[in-house]
Amino acid sequence: MATNYAEILVVDDMPDHISYSATILRSEGYRVFAATSGKAAMKFLEKKIPDLIMLDIQMDDISGLELCKIFKNNQRTKDIPVIFLTAEMSPEIIQQGFSLGGCDYVKKPFIKEEYLARVRTHLQISKQKKELVAANNELNLFCSAVSHDLKAPFNIINMLIEMLRQELGDEQSDDVSNIMDMIVSKSSQTRIMIERLFDFSKMCNINPKMTTVNIKEIIEETFNELKNLEKDRNIEFHCGELPTVKGDPVLICIVIKNLLANAIKYTSKKETAVIEVSGSVTKTHKIIKIKDNGSGFDMTYANKLFQVFQRLHSEEEFEGSGVGLALVNRIMKRHNGEVKAYGEVDKGAEFSLFFIN
Repeated sequence: MATNYAEILVVDDMPDHISYSATILRSEGYRVFAATSGKAAMKFLEKKIPDLIMLDIQMDDISGLELCKIFKNNQRTKDIPVIFLTAEMSPEIIQQGFSLGGCDYVKKPFIKEEYLARVRTHLQISKQKKELVAANNELNLFCSAVSHDLKAPFNIINMLIEMLRQELGDEQSDDVSNIMDMIVSKSSQTRIMIERLFDFSKMCNINPKMTTVNIKEIIEETFNELKNLEKDRNIEFHCGELPTVKGDPVLICIVIKNLLANAIKYTSKKETAVIEVSGSVTKTHKIIKIKDNGSGFDMTYANKLFQVFQRLHSEEEFEGSGVGLALVNRIMKRHNGEVKAYGEVDKGAEFSLFFIN
């Protein structure tokens, strides 16, 4: 006997079919539970969660399709893989089964080798999925702990530098003062990078709460907030009519803030900064464009723009953590959209956001 171990629920209103399935599965070392009706299956699942459900489509009390729908709408059972057992090979029935959350089907009468191959495949997929979820959760906890634990030393460094500055008082030379300023600056930059990296890691799992978003309102409010931090600069801002988009308002705010902050930052060496926002609609997408007349970039290196910690300008030219555009890219992907960039050196940059209609 094989040494596989998994718990499998077989749901079928034909005892002979259950007996045959159980014989095949037990021969491979699987533990088998049986339910001869939909109601019996639901009652079983109130007490125990199996690794896999083998589900007959045609049953007298509740059809397998309806039962699968019930399983997938229940938080406790939604992740259990369901393989349909069916003599019905109508494409419409098979397609409906997949649309309701079934992962596969086995045709009756069973061929043992095919039956077991499908069982093994989906048990393995389910196992890998669980391991991935567990690893992802562990990574998130690790990132959170690292972010928290690394902030404290940098706070202490800044505090110690300030204590040293006060201790030296007027006796500190210009060189010593400059060195302390550099330490404080690099410490602050590193802390910001840690925070941005943690923000980026969280975007891997976040599910957008989709709604209709007035993106023009978000853009205008965000620009006004950022402009108040640059009161001495001459910035022309033009925002045309924009379509509403489907997305998560909080995440879209993050996207817009990053793009507008970049536009303001990279136009800082211009006597008059010009930032233009426009919108358009195609059959498949709503497109929002943010264009500036700043330093721009060489399109040869455009593929680096959306990578974490990849920057096309030195820290001496423009401050930054190198995470903002990676965050924008990740958020747009979570919306099933995308962001594209175009630029020319010293002639500005244009970022286009593509939202699905």
